[in-house]
Amino acid sequence: MNRRRFIKFGAAGLFVAGGLGWLGKHFAKVDVIAAQSVVQPRHLPMLRALATGLLDGALPTAKHAEAIETAVNSFVTATKTLSASAQAELGQLLNILENPVGRRLIANLGNTWEEANTGQVQAFLISFRDHPIPALQPGYHALHDLMMAGWYGLPAQWADMGYPGPPFRVY
Repeated sequence: MNRRRFIKFGAAGLFVAGGLGWLGKHFAKVDVIAAQSVVQPRHLPMLRALATGLLDGALPTAKHAEAIETAVNSFVTATKTLSASAQAELGQLLNILENPVGRRLIANLGNTWEEANTGQVQAFLISFRDHPIPALQPGYHALHDLMMAGWYGLPAQWADMGYPGPPFRVY
């Protein structure tokens, strides 16, 4: 490698590192307020797609769009119970997945979340769950667990599962 090529690669490396640093700062900025969710309006299309992918067999065919909105609202409600540090991490994850660059690099989606079909979303979820970088796998589990807790925590879903409800009422 000659000196000119070395300088070009070095400059390109600095540019990429600087860009990644800027993106990291952008994604890391999450405002956590007690008893409020870190979910922003810009995250909602992604959460609708994730609800469709995660709850594919559980969502009713009648009033499908309404069920997706219910699942997303339940997800948002479930996030309010998280600790401040967990909410900050979740907010960073949502910011990364909502961003076109993060969506392409992590979710491997070239199109928007609104345009993604159920198969594409499920393929992303499986690859995210089984990602070779173990540090990314908890992101899948957070999204999965919050969506499932939100949906199956609704008393309206209990009858479909044959669950009569808790044996006592907590006041």
